[in-house]
Amino acid sequence: MANDPEIKVEIDDAKNEIDDAKEDLRDALHQINNRVEEHVARLRPDRGIRKHPVTTTCIAGALGFALGSDSGEAALIGLLALGAALMLSREKVDESEKVDESVEIEPI
Repeated sequence: MANDPEIKVEIDDAKNEIDDAKEDLRDALHQINNRVEEHVARLRPDRGIRKHPVTTTCIAGALGFALGSDSGEAALIGLLALGAALMLSREKVDESEKVDESVEIEPI
């Protein structure tokens, strides 16, 4: 039985399938690692500050105005300005970074 050519062919086929599956898994992991690195790079705060200095300054000013004011009305105005600045900065980021983030992994 150990010398049966059909069994040897089946074993070789199985080994080839396993090797192909390992290669596909390595490719998929490489794609995932690249995406993780890209997303980690997006989370770096200094990148956002350098890319949008005016927006960052407006957000910092509105936050300082809201937290540093003594009256409730001024704090409310500051919080509204902060919310508006955050919404505007988020819209700019959404428009400038529209990327297809789908990863295609072929089934084995």
